Amino acid sequence: MRPAPILTLALLVATPVAAQEISTTVTALTDRTSVDLTDLSDVTIAPIRTAECDDSHLISFRFSGVDATRAQLHLFYGASCNDSTVRNDATDTSCTDLGLEYAISSRSQVDQDIPVSSLIDCSTATSGTRTIWVLALDEPTSDVTGAGQQNSFPIAYDFVGPSAPQDFAARNGETAATLTWTGSTDEISKYEIYLVPDGCDASGTVTTTALSDPNNPDATYLARTETSGSVTTTTVDLPAGGTGGHHAVAIRGIDNSGNAGPLSDVVCVDQVSVQTFWDTYCTGGGHAACNSAGYAAAPGPAAPRAGLALGVIAVLLGLRRRRS
Repeated sequence: MRPAPILTLALLVATPVAAQEISTTVTALTDRTSVDLTDLSDVTIAPIRTAECDDSHLISFRFSGVDATRAQLHLFYGASCNDSTVRNDATDTSCTDLGLEYAISSRSQVDQDIPVSSLIDCSTATSGTRTIWVLALDEPTSDVTGAGQQNSFPIAYDFVGPSAPQDFAARNGETAATLTWTGSTDEISKYEIYLVPDGCDASGTVTTTALSDPNNPDATYLARTETSGSVTTTTVDLPAGGTGGHHAVAIRGIDNSGNAGPLSDVVCVDQVSVQTFWDTYCTGGGHAACNSAGYAAAPGPAAPRAGLALGVIAVLLGLRRRRS
Protein backbone atom coordinates (compact mmCIF):
# COMPACT_ATOMS: atom_id res chain seq x y z
CA MET A 1 0.00 0.00 0.00
CA ARG A 2 2.98 2.37 0.44
CA PRO A 3 3.97 2.86 -3.26
CA ALA A 4 0.84 4.93 -3.94
CA PRO A 5 2.10 8.16 -2.28
CA ILE A 6 5.39 7.84 -4.15
CA LEU A 7 3.50 7.48 -7.46
CA THR A 8 1.36 10.52 -6.61
CA LEU A 9 4.46 12.58 -5.86
CA ALA A 10 6.06 11.49 -9.14
CA LEU A 11 2.97 12.58 -11.05
CA LEU A 12 2.98 15.98 -9.36
CA VAL A 13 6.62 16.52 -10.23
CA ALA A 14 6.07 15.51 -13.83
CA THR A 15 3.05 17.78 -14.36
CA PRO A 16 4.10 21.14 -15.88
CA VAL A 17 3.11 24.35 -14.10
CA ALA A 18 0.26 26.11 -15.90
CA ALA A 19 1.27 29.33 -17.61
CA GLN A 20 0.16 32.40 -15.67
CA GLU A 21 -0.81 35.48 -17.62
CA ILE A 22 0.28 38.96 -16.72
CA SER A 23 -2.55 40.90 -15.09
CA THR A 24 -3.15 44.27 -16.77
CA THR A 25 -5.16 47.11 -15.27
CA VAL A 26 -5.61 50.78 -16.19
CA THR A 27 -5.27 53.18 -13.27
CA ALA A 28 -5.69 56.51 -15.10
CA LEU A 29 -6.18 58.24 -18.46
CA THR A 30 -5.38 61.92 -18.91
CA ASP A 31 -8.48 64.19 -18.59
CA ARG A 32 -10.78 61.35 -17.51
CA THR A 33 -12.03 61.22 -13.94
CA SER A 34 -12.44 57.45 -13.99
CA VAL A 35 -11.52 54.71 -16.41
CA ASP A 36 -10.88 50.97 -16.44
CA LEU A 37 -9.73 48.48 -19.03
CA THR A 38 -13.22 47.02 -19.47
CA ASP A 39 -14.63 50.39 -20.53
CA LEU A 40 -11.75 51.07 -22.92
CA SER A 41 -12.23 47.66 -24.50
CA ASP A 42 -15.77 48.38 -25.76
CA VAL A 43 -16.35 50.84 -28.60
CA THR A 44 -19.88 51.53 -27.33
CA ILE A 45 -18.85 52.39 -23.76
CA ALA A 46 -15.75 54.58 -23.47
CA PRO A 47 -13.42 54.16 -26.45
CA ILE A 48 -10.39 56.33 -27.17
CA ARG A 49 -11.66 59.57 -28.72
CA THR A 50 -10.12 61.73 -31.41
CA ALA A 51 -9.19 64.43 -28.89
CA GLU A 52 -7.32 61.84 -26.80
CA CYS A 53 -5.21 60.42 -29.61
CA ASP A 54 -2.01 62.39 -29.10
CA ASP A 55 1.21 62.29 -27.08
CA SER A 56 -0.22 64.45 -24.27
CA HIS A 57 -2.83 61.87 -23.27
CA LEU A 58 -1.31 59.04 -21.24
CA ILE A 59 -2.77 55.71 -20.17
CA SER A 60 -1.37 54.59 -16.82
CA PHE A 61 -0.98 50.80 -16.86
CA ARG A 62 -0.18 48.43 -14.01
CA PHE A 63 1.25 45.08 -15.12
CA SER A 64 1.19 42.51 -12.30
CA GLY A 65 2.29 38.87 -12.12
CA VAL A 66 5.29 39.62 -14.34
CA ASP A 67 8.02 37.01 -14.74
CA ALA A 68 10.66 38.91 -12.78
CA THR A 69 13.48 36.77 -14.23
CA ARG A 70 12.92 38.25 -17.69
CA ALA A 71 14.62 41.42 -18.94
CA GLN A 72 11.79 43.54 -20.33
CA LEU A 73 8.14 43.99 -21.07
CA HIS A 74 7.68 44.29 -24.82
CA LEU A 75 4.43 45.48 -26.45
CA PHE A 76 2.98 44.36 -29.79
CA TYR A 77 -0.42 44.54 -31.47
CA GLY A 78 -2.23 42.09 -33.73
CA ALA A 79 -2.78 38.36 -33.52
CA SER A 80 -0.70 35.41 -32.25
CA CYS A 81 1.99 37.75 -30.91
CA ASN A 82 2.88 35.22 -28.22
CA ASP A 83 4.26 33.03 -31.02
CA SER A 84 7.90 33.98 -31.62
CA THR A 85 7.73 32.53 -35.15
CA VAL A 86 4.95 34.96 -36.03
CA ARG A 87 6.74 37.91 -34.40
CA ASN A 88 10.00 37.24 -36.18
CA ASP A 89 8.57 36.50 -39.62
CA ALA A 90 9.09 39.64 -41.71
CA THR A 91 6.51 38.44 -44.25
CA ASP A 92 3.80 37.92 -41.62
CA THR A 93 1.94 41.14 -40.80
CA SER A 94 -0.49 39.62 -38.33
CA CYS A 95 1.66 40.85 -35.40
CA THR A 96 3.35 44.26 -35.32
CA ASP A 97 6.03 45.49 -32.95
CA LEU A 98 4.96 48.74 -31.25
CA GLY A 99 8.56 49.49 -30.32
CA LEU A 100 7.66 49.85 -26.63
CA GLU A 101 10.09 48.19 -24.21
CA TYR A 102 10.15 48.62 -20.43
CA ALA A 103 12.76 47.13 -18.10
CA ILE A 104 11.46 44.61 -15.60
CA SER A 105 14.46 44.97 -13.24
CA SER A 106 13.52 41.94 -11.13
CA ARG A 107 10.05 43.35 -10.45
CA SER A 108 6.84 41.33 -10.56
CA GLN A 109 4.81 44.55 -10.93
CA VAL A 110 5.56 47.27 -13.47
CA ASP A 111 3.73 50.63 -13.55
CA GLN A 112 4.06 52.48 -16.84
CA ASP A 113 2.51 55.59 -18.46
CA ILE A 114 2.11 55.09 -22.22
CA PRO A 115 0.94 57.77 -24.72
CA VAL A 116 -2.32 56.87 -26.43
CA SER A 117 -0.73 57.67 -29.79
CA SER A 118 1.87 54.95 -29.15
CA LEU A 119 -0.84 52.31 -28.90
CA ILE A 120 -3.44 53.45 -31.46
CA ASP A 121 -3.09 54.63 -35.06
CA CYS A 122 -4.45 58.17 -34.79
CA SER A 123 -4.32 58.84 -38.54
CA THR A 124 -7.36 56.73 -39.44
CA ALA A 125 -10.88 58.16 -39.46
CA THR A 126 -12.35 54.83 -38.37
CA SER A 127 -13.59 53.01 -35.31
CA GLY A 128 -12.78 49.55 -33.99
CA THR A 129 -10.48 47.73 -31.57
CA ARG A 130 -6.79 46.92 -31.51
CA THR A 131 -5.47 43.91 -29.58
CA ILE A 132 -2.42 44.82 -27.48
CA TRP A 133 0.02 42.12 -26.35
CA VAL A 134 2.29 42.50 -23.31
CA LEU A 135 5.12 39.95 -23.23
CA ALA A 136 7.84 39.40 -20.67
CA LEU A 137 10.93 38.65 -22.79
CA ASP A 138 14.69 38.61 -22.71
CA GLU A 139 14.67 40.02 -26.24
CA PRO A 140 11.98 40.42 -28.93
CA THR A 141 13.08 37.26 -30.72
CA SER A 142 12.98 35.01 -27.65
CA ASP A 143 10.31 32.42 -26.94
CA VAL A 144 7.50 33.09 -24.47
CA THR A 145 7.72 30.29 -21.92
CA GLY A 146 7.38 29.95 -18.19
CA ALA A 147 4.92 31.54 -15.79
CA GLY A 148 3.68 35.12 -15.79
CA GLN A 149 4.97 36.06 -19.22
CA GLN A 150 2.09 37.35 -21.35
CA ASN A 151 -1.25 39.13 -21.59
CA SER A 152 -3.44 40.46 -24.40
CA PHE A 153 -6.37 42.89 -24.26
CA PRO A 154 -8.35 45.03 -26.71
CA ILE A 155 -8.40 48.84 -26.75
CA ALA A 156 -11.34 50.36 -28.60
CA TYR A 157 -11.22 53.64 -30.51
CA ASP A 158 -13.81 55.80 -32.25
CA PHE A 159 -12.64 58.57 -34.59
CA VAL A 160 -15.79 58.71 -36.75
CA GLY A 161 -18.25 61.56 -36.29
CA PRO A 162 -22.03 61.18 -36.69
CA SER A 163 -23.84 61.91 -39.94
CA ALA A 164 -25.15 65.40 -40.63
CA PRO A 165 -28.64 66.22 -39.28
CA GLN A 166 -31.28 65.95 -42.00
CA ASP A 167 -34.38 68.04 -42.85
CA PHE A 168 -32.98 71.03 -40.95
CA ALA A 169 -35.33 74.02 -41.01
CA ALA A 170 -35.70 77.35 -39.20
CA ARG A 171 -38.84 79.39 -38.56
CA ASN A 172 -38.64 83.19 -38.54
CA GLY A 173 -39.02 85.07 -35.28
CA GLU A 174 -38.49 88.36 -33.50
CA THR A 175 -36.32 87.42 -30.54
CA ALA A 176 -35.74 83.73 -31.27
CA ALA A 177 -35.94 81.28 -34.17
CA THR A 178 -37.44 77.80 -33.90
CA LEU A 179 -35.26 75.03 -35.33
CA THR A 180 -36.35 71.52 -36.31
CA TRP A 181 -34.53 68.51 -37.79
CA THR A 182 -34.70 64.74 -38.13
CA GLY A 183 -32.94 62.89 -35.34
CA SER A 184 -29.74 61.01 -36.20
CA THR A 185 -29.47 57.22 -35.97
CA ASP A 186 -25.99 57.68 -34.45
CA GLU A 187 -25.39 57.83 -30.71
CA ILE A 188 -25.63 61.60 -30.19
CA SER A 189 -24.69 63.23 -26.89
CA LYS A 190 -25.54 66.79 -27.99
CA TYR A 191 -26.11 69.12 -30.93
CA GLU A 192 -24.18 72.34 -31.52
CA ILE A 193 -26.06 75.25 -33.09
CA TYR A 194 -24.27 77.97 -35.05
CA LEU A 195 -25.82 81.30 -36.02
CA VAL A 196 -24.05 84.00 -38.03
CA PRO A 197 -25.71 87.43 -37.89
CA ASP A 198 -26.65 88.81 -41.33
CA GLY A 199 -25.17 85.72 -42.96
CA CYS A 200 -27.91 85.75 -45.61
CA ASP A 201 -29.28 88.36 -47.99
CA ALA A 202 -32.89 89.46 -48.38
CA SER A 203 -33.51 86.88 -51.09
CA GLY A 204 -32.67 84.00 -48.72
CA THR A 205 -29.24 83.25 -50.15
CA VAL A 206 -26.44 82.30 -47.74
CA THR A 207 -23.62 84.84 -48.08
CA THR A 208 -21.39 83.96 -45.09
CA THR A 209 -18.33 81.73 -45.35
CA ALA A 210 -17.87 81.45 -41.58
CA LEU A 211 -19.90 78.25 -41.38
CA SER A 212 -17.64 76.46 -43.83
CA ASP A 213 -15.42 75.50 -40.88
CA PRO A 214 -17.05 75.52 -37.42
CA ASN A 215 -13.76 74.43 -35.84
CA ASN A 216 -11.99 77.59 -37.04
CA PRO A 217 -11.26 79.64 -33.90
CA ASP A 218 -11.11 82.83 -36.00
CA ALA A 219 -14.72 82.49 -37.08
CA THR A 220 -17.15 84.71 -35.17
CA TYR A 221 -20.56 83.38 -34.19
CA LEU A 222 -23.41 85.03 -32.42
CA ALA A 223 -24.33 81.67 -30.95
CA ARG A 224 -22.71 78.32 -30.46
CA THR A 225 -25.27 76.84 -28.16
CA GLU A 226 -25.81 73.19 -27.29
CA THR A 227 -28.81 70.94 -26.83
CA SER A 228 -29.42 67.43 -25.55
CA GLY A 229 -28.81 64.61 -27.99
CA SER A 230 -32.41 63.42 -27.75
CA VAL A 231 -34.13 66.59 -28.99
CA THR A 232 -35.17 67.36 -32.57
CA THR A 233 -36.51 70.88 -32.02
CA THR A 234 -35.22 73.89 -30.11
CA THR A 235 -34.90 77.67 -30.29
CA VAL A 236 -31.92 79.92 -30.80
CA ASP A 237 -31.76 83.57 -29.74
CA LEU A 238 -31.65 86.21 -32.46
CA PRO A 239 -29.68 89.48 -32.22
CA ALA A 240 -31.14 91.92 -29.74
CA GLY A 241 -32.31 95.38 -30.67
CA GLY A 242 -34.30 95.27 -33.86
CA THR A 243 -35.72 93.40 -36.82
CA GLY A 244 -34.95 93.16 -40.50
CA GLY A 245 -31.86 90.96 -40.23
CA HIS A 246 -31.29 87.85 -42.33
CA HIS A 247 -29.22 85.32 -40.37
CA ALA A 248 -27.53 82.02 -41.31
CA VAL A 249 -28.08 78.99 -39.05
CA ALA A 250 -26.68 75.45 -39.07
CA ILE A 251 -26.44 72.53 -36.66
CA ARG A 252 -24.19 69.50 -36.15
CA GLY A 253 -24.16 66.47 -33.89
CA ILE A 254 -21.52 65.40 -31.36
CA ASP A 255 -21.43 61.67 -30.63
CA ASN A 256 -20.82 59.92 -27.32
CA SER A 257 -17.09 59.76 -28.06
CA GLY A 258 -16.86 63.52 -28.56
CA ASN A 259 -16.49 63.34 -32.33
CA ALA A 260 -18.14 66.14 -34.28
CA GLY A 261 -20.13 65.37 -37.40
CA PRO A 262 -20.51 67.60 -40.46
CA LEU A 263 -22.87 70.55 -40.47
CA SER A 264 -26.43 70.32 -41.68
CA ASP A 265 -27.54 72.41 -44.60
CA VAL A 266 -27.13 76.10 -43.79
CA VAL A 267 -30.53 77.80 -43.75
CA CYS A 268 -31.63 81.43 -43.52
CA VAL A 269 -33.92 82.88 -40.88
CA ASP A 270 -35.47 86.37 -41.04
CA GLN A 271 -35.79 88.48 -37.92
CA VAL A 272 -39.34 89.85 -38.17
CA SER A 273 -41.75 91.72 -35.96
CA VAL A 274 -44.27 89.31 -34.49
CA GLN A 275 -47.86 90.55 -34.12
CA THR A 276 -49.55 89.29 -30.98
CA PHE A 277 -53.32 89.02 -30.54
CA TRP A 278 -53.41 92.28 -28.61
CA ASP A 279 -51.33 94.02 -31.29
CA THR A 280 -53.90 93.04 -33.92
CA TYR A 281 -56.87 93.80 -31.65
CA CYS A 282 -55.69 97.25 -30.66
CA THR A 283 -54.65 98.37 -34.13
CA GLY A 284 -58.34 97.99 -35.09
CA GLY A 285 -58.94 101.26 -33.18
CA GLY A 286 -61.49 102.45 -30.63
CA HIS A 287 -61.08 99.62 -28.09
CA ALA A 288 -61.35 100.49 -24.42
CA ALA A 289 -58.76 97.87 -23.46
CA CYS A 290 -56.04 99.60 -25.48
CA ASN A 291 -53.81 102.46 -24.45
CA SER A 292 -53.11 105.60 -26.42
CA ALA A 293 -50.10 104.01 -28.13
CA GLY A 294 -52.37 101.38 -29.71
CA TYR A 295 -51.28 98.44 -27.57
CA ALA A 296 -52.98 96.48 -24.86
CA ALA A 297 -53.22 98.52 -21.71
CA ALA A 298 -51.59 97.50 -18.48
CA PRO A 299 -53.94 95.77 -16.00
CA GLY A 300 -56.43 98.37 -14.78
CA PRO A 301 -60.13 99.09 -14.58
CA ALA A 302 -60.71 99.52 -18.33
CA ALA A 303 -59.76 96.00 -19.39
CA PRO A 304 -61.69 94.21 -16.61
CA ARG A 305 -64.82 96.32 -17.34
CA ALA A 306 -64.67 95.41 -21.02
CA GLY A 307 -64.29 91.72 -20.17
CA LEU A 308 -67.13 91.88 -17.64
CA ALA A 309 -69.46 93.57 -20.17
CA LEU A 310 -68.79 90.86 -22.73
CA GLY A 311 -69.52 88.22 -20.11
CA VAL A 312 -72.85 89.79 -19.12
CA ILE A 313 -73.95 90.04 -22.74
CA ALA A 314 -73.14 86.34 -23.27
CA VAL A 315 -75.24 85.35 -20.22
CA LEU A 316 -78.21 87.47 -21.31
CA LEU A 317 -78.14 85.98 -24.80
CA GLY A 318 -78.11 82.52 -23.29
CA LEU A 319 -81.12 83.23 -21.10
CA ARG A 320 -83.07 84.70 -24.04
CA ARG A 321 -82.49 81.52 -26.12
CA ARG A 322 -83.80 79.36 -23.30
CA ARG A 323 -87.04 81.37 -22.94
CA SER A 324 -87.73 81.18 -26.62
